Amino acid sequence: MTYPGGGGGEWQPQQNNPYGQPQQGGYPQQGYPQQGQHQQGQPQQGGYPQTGPQGYPQQGFPQQGFPQHPYGQPPHGYVGAEPPKKKRTGLVVTAVVAVLVLAAGTVGTVWALRSSDDVAAGADTPSTAANNLLSALGSGDVLGIMNGLAPAEAALSKDYTEATVSEAKRLEILKPDADPNKLSGVQITSEGIKFDEAAALRVNDHLTINKVTEGRITITSDVKQIPLTDKLVDALGAELERAEPQTETLDFAEVKADRKGEPIGIATIKVGDEWYPSLFYTIANAALEEEGLEWPKQGIAPAGAGSPEDAAKQLVEKAMSGDVKGVIALLPPDEMGVLQDVGPVILDQMGRVPATGAELVELETDAKEVTGGTQLTIRRLVLEVDGETGEITRDGDCYTAEAQGEKQRLCADEIAQLVRQQGGRNVPSAAIDVIARVGAQVLKDGVGVVATEVDGKWYVSPFRTYSELFLTLMRGLEPKDLDELIKAVK
Repeated sequence: MTYPGGGGGEWQPQQNNPYGQPQQGGYPQQGYPQQGQHQQGQPQQGGYPQTGPQGYPQQGFPQQGFPQHPYGQPPHGYVGAEPPKKKRTGLVVTAVVAVLVLAAGTVGTVWALRSSDDVAAGADTPSTAANNLLSALGSGDVLGIMNGLAPAEAALSKDYTEATVSEAKRLEILKPDADPNKLSGVQITSEGIKFDEAAALRVNDHLTINKVTEGRITITSDVKQIPLTDKLVDALGAELERAEPQTETLDFAEVKADRKGEPIGIATIKVGDEWYPSLFYTIANAALEEEGLEWPKQGIAPAGAGSPEDAAKQLVEKAMSGDVKGVIALLPPDEMGVLQDVGPVILDQMGRVPATGAELVELETDAKEVTGGTQLTIRRLVLEVDGETGEITRDGDCYTAEAQGEKQRLCADEIAQLVRQQGGRNVPSAAIDVIARVGAQVLKDGVGVVATEVDGKWYVSPFRTYSELFLTLMRGLEPKDLDELIKAVK
């Protein structure tokens, strides 16, 4: 199967900036990887642009990978939520992107994903694929929405959301009968959606930006519909009772007028012989247009390794040498083809990235199969910096660091004592227990990256790497930790 991204054909550059003058400061800080962040193969905390309709968590993508805590961040109008923000016209990151994010399961007020292994068929044309997405929104068919996204994007969400929901049930956050396949807490309706097919931007042979000119999408959130456990409902008490449903409507015609006649774009990508709407490419296109930047004529070709171990080793070497292009080439072309397609813009905006001065001498890893790939955890890592050699080794659930003639060892059962020594009387005993369990779980599972295989080559997946770490942290918690948290906030 072929995937978008990398060494595609010549690109047709955009003819103008549909959103007027770019903002000061050049490339969006919240958008693409910045120096010192993306080089490590990890998703940066800020993710992609995080603007969404008022009343929805501004989590953004890929903050916390795809899966989030299902209880997440409360919607506007609920205790602890961010105050409402002024409506920003002239920006492409609008409710359409937020709706796509909802569909991808990245918002705390909705955690609805397809649980079957079926992969829905794509569409014959880009416009049909985009229209199918908005039709699914109008019908409230969230399963159809997820199943209609680009296969790799849907798989990322599906693979980890079920595990996250399962952990939330174990921790007694969600009710035991909570169903991750049903929309809960959010209702989406649409009407009168129209595309201007003549205005569609054909970027290259596998990416087309479809323009939505008319129609409306209305999103209503109601925190009371989330299947929280009774003890959480009791703890939230009056605040939960006072929470009212929040509604936001996006009128595409109004947005087009606000943006000087430029309609919102929904990206569709070609995978194999079929077209799918893409969350990643939609947000990337939004960021480019907001800053007055064009899609590059040629992307960065993916360059996978011969084995998971080689992929991890090459990523470390290229990151330490400041080779951002090489790091991007080692990302999965199915999951991260968007960064490879837009890669030249990233490189141009980042400028020259200096080498760290460190050199990888040796890297030994332990491999285990995880959802969607192979997780590689450090067994032995040797680095040389300015002529000095440092080494980190793992033995069971113990890590030993040695440098400049000094050696330090930390084991899982020593974390509680370490926290007590560092925090003294300022750290409650319950907090020490939580930190110790979570830290011990990390040491037991090991620290590493997840590699995936695409067309016979191995790549390092930032999202799967982060998601595995997130799940590791959740597995270190126990239901009584939630009880202690409830006591602390009462």
